[in-house]
Amino acid sequence: MDRSVLNPFGREIVERSKFAYLTTINEQGEPETRAMLNLYNREQYPSLQNGLPFPPYEVCMTTNTSSEKMEHIMHNSKSCVYFIIESDWQGVMLNGKIEIVTDPEKKKMIWQDDWIRYYPGDKGYRNSDYSILKLVARYIKGWNGREKFKFATDG
Repeated sequence: MDRSVLNPFGREIVERSKFAYLTTINEQGEPETRAMLNLYNREQYPSLQNGLPFPPYEVCMTTNTSSEKMEHIMHNSKSCVYFIIESDWQGVMLNGKIEIVTDPEKKKMIWQDDWIRYYPGDKGYRNSDYSILKLVARYIKGWNGREKFKFATDG
């Protein structure tokens, strides 16, 4: 795959993928993968289309501050996230380091009211158990249905 088609291809995969599959490294150095809400899926989160555009080499996710993955990230920020269109056998993986975003305006902008089931109480985006993660990719690799590809980023 030519690098010039990576961004449109990657964007399509990320925006169509139902979930984001996040892998972190636990305290024993072993990988652990889990499905996350894909905030870039335009069917599921149309209200985030303008506020959370897909930058080429970074993605945001939400999680519970009390989750085990937060402990993993604090001990080892190396991580990857995978997006897939199962029916087409196409996928994109972003590999890099993950950061915990503390900006209250970003938390407010991303917050969805129906997430109260994940973050009980009446505080909404101010809930101390609501966190945003941002993965900045060092490289991107995947399969476009015809060939595998891998590109380094500036991240």
